[in-house]
Amino acid sequence: MSNNILPFEYVENRKQNGLKFYLEKLSLKNFRNHVELDLHVNALPVLIYGDNGSGKTNILEAISLLNQGKGLRKSNLQDFLYQNTENEPNYLWGINADIKTPKGKFNIGTGIKYNQSQKSRIAKVNSENFLLSTLDKIVKILWITPQMCMLFQSGMSSKRRFLDQLASSLDSFHLSRVYKFEALLRNRNKILMDHKIDEAWLDTIEGHISELSVAITATRIDLINELNNLHNNELKNNLLTNNFPPVEVKLSGKVEILLSKNPALEVENYVKLMLKKSRFSMENFNIGPNYTIIQFINIEKNKNTDFLSTGEQKLVLISLILAHARMLNQKFNMSPILLLDDIIEHLDKKYRKSLFEEIMSHQSQTWFTSTSKEAFDDYPDLIRKIDLLKVKQSNKAKYDFRHGEV
Repeated sequence: MSNNILPFEYVENRKQNGLKFYLEKLSLKNFRNHVELDLHVNALPVLIYGDNGSGKTNILEAISLLNQGKGLRKSNLQDFLYQNTENEPNYLWGINADIKTPKGKFNIGTGIKYNQSQKSRIAKVNSENFLLSTLDKIVKILWITPQMCMLFQSGMSSKRRFLDQLASSLDSFHLSRVYKFEALLRNRNKILMDHKIDEAWLDTIEGHISELSVAITATRIDLINELNNLHNNELKNNLLTNNFPPVEVKLSGKVEILLSKNPALEVENYVKLMLKKSRFSMENFNIGPNYTIIQFINIEKNKNTDFLSTGEQKLVLISLILAHARMLNQKFNMSPILLLDDIIEHLDKKYRKSLFEEIMSHQSQTWFTSTSKEAFDDYPDLIRKIDLLKVKQSNKAKYDFRHGEV
């Protein structure tokens, strides 16, 4: 695309025909390596390109924090803060975005809130304070990063975290349940190590753990049922995305088995009983969502991803994320904003073409990063290209990319 202004009719057509969710403005303050950044874009896909270390991924990470959770890098709050080595240290960072949705425009803000005893991330919608879980009800965001391509070579805990991030799009309270479950397990272990055990307090904690075990597992089961049904229907109706294999996800564990045969309340009581029995037993408690085994199967090859090549595993990951995006659109009419960090260069030409075609039909905005804009010369649609190096050298805080690339 040249520097010519895009036809107004084209941009309006993108807005009116299918694009449901997109950012119009993104502002960063003291975030990672961006002291101040203010980007204005339109409904087109966005490519941010530049050298490694220029801050491309940091911009996508900021967008990923417009949902609950720790973002695409799973970082701690203090890691987001711009490190000022010359002047007074910074104590606050913030992200602000204007997002267009079928229900209108929303201004979403998130950042860190400090007080004497703790620091925590806050969320604001149209300048009013809200729970972080509220953000997922306004817009949904999915991402693929190079680090995620190692998912299938990682331990089971990483696979569970990946699945829980996807599951949070079905239930906005899912991640908070996971965090609470993990905190309660740590508290229980501390109590058991104490010489003076408060059994009444243990009963209360274990009651909460059993309830959360069932709720977390049930949401995971709902997620994989939705994804598996989607791929089965696409296989049946020949609607699969070219070159990206259909994937079946399987869960196995004691709670999963019990829930398939018994009411949730009975399963909760069973987990609670096992927790109580294991208090002073030599055998460790090994029932719950932290022991779930997850398998990803390439349906076309009938192969577990553990036995696929690294390249094949990458295609399975992309297939899963794209399927999840289609599922959200079909189930909730909430096509997610996609963040694709440095993915294109690592794909062969035919897979790159397939991904481009899928993004063209995707019904919300997509943000790409790359070290080179030439990798997108074959992109078959208009795309907004932003040279981050030129942006950073311009010594300006605000950049408007709604009319022509920079």
